[in-house]
Amino acid sequence: MAKDAKNSTTYSTTRSRTSTSRKRKSMSTLPKMAEAAQNEELKAAFEKHHGETEGQIERLEEVFALIEKKPQGKTCAAIVGITEEGAGDHDRVQGDPCPRRGLLAAAQAVEHYESALRHAAHMGRRTRSG
Repeated sequence: MAKDAKNSTTYSTTRSRTSTSRKRKSMSTLPKMAEAAQNEELKAAFEKHHGETEGQIERLEEVFALIEKKPQGKTCAAIVGITEEGAGDHDRVQGDPCPRRGLLAAAQAVEHYESALRHAAHMGRRTRSG
């Protein structure tokens, strides 16, 4: 295997392992957010997202099984920080007249971070292929 292809494969495997770790961390906070949601529509959205995230983790684990690698990777310090900050928002919503703000901000922070990483990975693939 050419050196560039091997480095690309190693990089992709490492990023996918970290993605699995991020998704697990995110998934562990979603039930707490659903519980804190006072609006039924928001609660349902968190519960739906939990199920979607669970499916994404299962697909990642299937891919790792196919390539005979373990899906466990390094803990993503950024997602730990974002979810801890979100937990602080969760604690603050108890007396907030509009508790959705804190919950939505926490959820958006996680999604925006993951979106930025997907975009960066996509740009990396385009750079290597062209």
